[in-house]
Amino acid sequence: MKLICSTLTAISLFSSQALGAPVYNTNSTEELQTAVSGDVFGWSHPTFPELYHTCNDTNVRMLNAALKDSVEVSAYAKQRLLKYGVDDVYYTRWFGNGSIFTVMGVFDQLVEASKNDLLLRCDDIDGLCAAHPDTYPGYHRTSAPSETVICDYFYTSKKPLSSICFDGSIVDVGPKHYAGIDLLHRYLHIAAMNQREVSELVEELNEIVAYAADNATYAVKNTDNYLHYMADVYSSSVVAGGCLGNLS
Repeated sequence: MKLICSTLTAISLFSSQALGAPVYNTNSTEELQTAVSGDVFGWSHPTFPELYHTCNDTNVRMLNAALKDSVEVSAYAKQRLLKYGVDDVYYTRWFGNGSIFTVMGVFDQLVEASKNDLLLRCDDIDGLCAAHPDTYPGYHRTSAPSETVICDYFYTSKKPLSSICFDGSIVDVGPKHYAGIDLLHRYLHIAAMNQREVSELVEELNEIVAYAADNATYAVKNTDNYLHYMADVYSSSVVAGGCLGNLS
């Protein structure tokens, strides 16, 4: 588990400065991101959205942990792509014979593309969290295309990546059950990130699997194919063979 080995000091610095929390050290954000990426996470230059001032200390701590998880889970996916290519069972399960260049490009875009204009905010500015208290972990603001609101339900319903395979199979709970994967899905609601190339074309599992089997051109353009691939690959590092569950 080389990717998830890091010192408590590095994690502490990441949580306190890289994403807008109170500053307790003199390292620059660039230096800090370099220190906690590279060999640790498998990405040279991960970038992160801004956390708005409406996020309190608890929000910031939990969102930082989720953002760290998002870098980690995508690094496992990237390494699997590079090591095994298009003939890998995990690849064909979710992308069929779709272009690996497209898939790799999406992961690069998600993690290393500039997020200077992206904002995660913790105030329910449009009232949708209050209107859907038990179903909305967050929402993309159509009136402010680079902003995502994180609802209180996110913190109670989403789990850390460390609990994967211990809360049920991926089929049972879904990849968005995990906070870091859910945040990557939220990136793809934003046009600057999805480049109008990737979107939620289908979300039902049978349709996701059918895309990979019969319509790979769309599989590599569908958000949920990426989410399932990441969760499936990561779970295989936790339990031999992973904990996907029954697809039929």
